[in-house]
Amino acid sequence: MVKKTVLFFLLIVVGYSATGQHPHFSYLDVFELQYVSDPQISPDGSRVVYRKMGFDIMKDKAVGNLWIMDTDGRRHQKLTSREVSESSPRWSPDGEQIAFVSSTDEGSEIYIYWMGSGRVARITQLPFSPQSLSWSPKGKLLAFHMNVEQDPPVLVSMPEKPEGAEWSETPRITDRLYHEADGKGYIKPGFQHIFVIEPDGGAPRQITSGDYHHRGHLSWSPDSKRIYFSANRNEDWEYDFRNSEIYSVSVEDGIISEHTNRKGPDYFPIVSPNGQHIAYLGYEDKVQAHQISRLQLMDVGGGGKRTLSLELDHTVSKPVWDSKSSGIYFQYDDKGNTKVGYIDLKGKIRKLADNLGGTSIGRPYSGGSFSVSTNGTIAYTFSRPDHPAELAVVGSKTKEVSKISSLNSGLLNYRSLGKVEEVWYKSSVDQRDIQGWIVYPPDYDPTKKYPFLVEN
Repeated sequence: MVKKTVLFFLLIVVGYSATGQHPHFSYLDVFELQYVSDPQISPDGSRVVYRKMGFDIMKDKAVGNLWIMDTDGRRHQKLTSREVSESSPRWSPDGEQIAFVSSTDEGSEIYIYWMGSGRVARITQLPFSPQSLSWSPKGKLLAFHMNVEQDPPVLVSMPEKPEGAEWSETPRITDRLYHEADGKGYIKPGFQHIFVIEPDGGAPRQITSGDYHHRGHLSWSPDSKRIYFSANRNEDWEYDFRNSEIYSVSVEDGIISEHTNRKGPDYFPIVSPNGQHIAYLGYEDKVQAHQISRLQLMDVGGGGKRTLSLELDHTVSKPVWDSKSSGIYFQYDDKGNTKVGYIDLKGKIRKLADNLGGTSIGRPYSGGSFSVSTNGTIAYTFSRPDHPAELAVVGSKTKEVSKISSLNSGLLNYRSLGKVEEVWYKSSVDQRDIQGWIVYPPDYDPTKKYPFLVEN
């Protein structure tokens, strides 16, 4: 529900009385909020396609479709004329096409947008939603993963009911440990498998097999012969739920090779453009409440494994190789602020941007993502406490941050918002420094008393 989705943002903006120049942000103003999600910069760094998110007041849910703009902030326009859900835009390697996922009356399908003509075509008719779209290096194939349904177990066959009879629904039977999840409820039997399809359309071809889930980020080898992914293909995978390994699968014959074998999660593999290295995330599981996921590196054959981000005492996420295979972009959190960083193959780290986030406005977490062009220009979701994610660009040469969208200026510029203040205090147990934030009501008067809400 929207009233839950925007709880954290409401803590910042909803007040008690309108004494300032502008009225306070109201509950119904929530439906006017918009924010940038999943920005994808073109290979040449000239344009960015992103998912513009908003809220449907009639259906009380979040909605989103694709928009595109130049990296200098010009030519901001909707990508297609379709008024349906659109997501997961991915540029072809030559920048001439954009693959994306969109809803239809039958479900979610893969579409292609041609930059030259502005035409759009659906290229699939799938039984389930495709995820993790990934172009092959020469743009000849698209990879994705999708659920492959299985029949549930049958303990006894029910008799045929009389015509017109209204019987109870057939009992739901499961022999799986992993059959429910928070936010999803009951999970129907089936497994995620990797498929490939030509961007001109045709039949998708399943290339993984076995009763295991093959999902997450997909990365092609430079010769387009193999796809790297993470999975848990152990026999007791349901009970060994923290574990995963890096695998690759042959696109031609479906033969799967294992590249890691330690206890703990290894995931999000990315192959270097020169084909020499595989970077990935993970850690050796020591069965602790908190463990840092670090950036790992190995040779493409699986040897020479080492931890690259050992000097960074923060969890690393969403790594991206630079075009010269000399280093990796990534994001990480530091003191409540998400950064974009860069690390070379010797482990030297530098920060490139701050304030990445603003796509998880219902909770006090940052969310957000970034993408990098061939020339090193970065597009990312830029946020501050007084606005959700906008689109920002970091130049490859100047390294200066430019905010190029203002989706909420027509609303938030004419509302009184609450002041957000960072605070530090000592733990009464072990005297450690603890960080927090306090949000004052709009038009705060220090001589008055206000209700106080705490979220840990």
